[in-house]
Amino acid sequence: MSKNQASISQFVKKNTENIPPAVESTKRKLVAEEKESVDRAQPPSDLLALEYETLGPGWVKALQKDLNSPSFKKLKEFLRQEEQKYTIYPPKEQIYSWSRSPIDDVRCCIIGQDPYHGAGQAHGLAFSVKHGVRVPPSLQNIYKELKIEYPEFQPPKHGNLERLCLENGIMLLNSTLTVRKDTAGSHGKKGWEQFTTRVLQVLADRHRSKGIVFFCWGNWAKKMLESAKIDKKKHLILSSVHPSPLSASRGFFNTGHFKQADEWIKERYGKGIDWMVQSADRVDKQDTSQEPATKKPKKDDDVDDAVNDTITRDKEQNKAKEDIDKDAIEEKDVQDMKSQK
Repeated sequence: MSKNQASISQFVKKNTENIPPAVESTKRKLVAEEKESVDRAQPPSDLLALEYETLGPGWVKALQKDLNSPSFKKLKEFLRQEEQKYTIYPPKEQIYSWSRSPIDDVRCCIIGQDPYHGAGQAHGLAFSVKHGVRVPPSLQNIYKELKIEYPEFQPPKHGNLERLCLENGIMLLNSTLTVRKDTAGSHGKKGWEQFTTRVLQVLADRHRSKGIVFFCWGNWAKKMLESAKIDKKKHLILSSVHPSPLSASRGFFNTGHFKQADEWIKERYGKGIDWMVQSADRVDKQDTSQEPATKKPKKDDDVDDAVNDTITRDKEQNKAKEDIDKDAIEEKDVQDMKSQK
């Protein structure tokens, strides 16, 4: 040991001898937690590399046990096999786009079903599509309701909701985070629902003091919130039918939910939700030029496979052009359509 090293060692020993046991214990605990935090930053296996690299601030730590659970690893193995055979949406790096808002900044969560299954549509945010893709019917109805509640709102010509989310702490979470190309619901009941339910639970628990708003549109979202056991006394749950053209007329319009969410959040956090960020007169011109225009998908691309045959027969008989949002078709809607035959 050199003379300088010996001097440093003696100095440290002298100045730590009288540290109270409680303080020393706390110090060791903090050091251990810091080391554990550093260790967590490294994926335990290649299977989880995507999650550790792309999940947003705070989410890896909050969901670490879930990411390392047998059920999630089984899901990842399934996805690995799917990728070898099919095209999967959204692109890998965008699967967790919903987590870009840090957990502590989230004020509102809107729950969707599964990603759009057409080429160039899905990018990891429920109801949102990339620039250059036509606005899906469900999102068109969301814009209509915003116009009803805020007459000054001007529906934009695009359906990209990234800016709205990042500036307002809105999380757009699908219950299933991936889908096989042109096959709606193909990754349902493979493990995603269990994972996203945990996301809702973590989110609700983190905000148990002031609470946040959950938009519950349709039976699918209702089942998710029931599974997550969200405390209605601490959080605001705004329920209605889905904005799909199949159900919107039965209770989605004129609910006043967007204004109610804004006022509720403003009362608790001092700042509400600025829905006008999405208005056409507020949209940054750069937003609409970030990505090249994508060829518009055929209208049938948005139709759920579960009702494809029914829609086809309707077209042949009535020669009517159907424009139905695939992510909004639920079992109840299918039964309604069949009963009308």
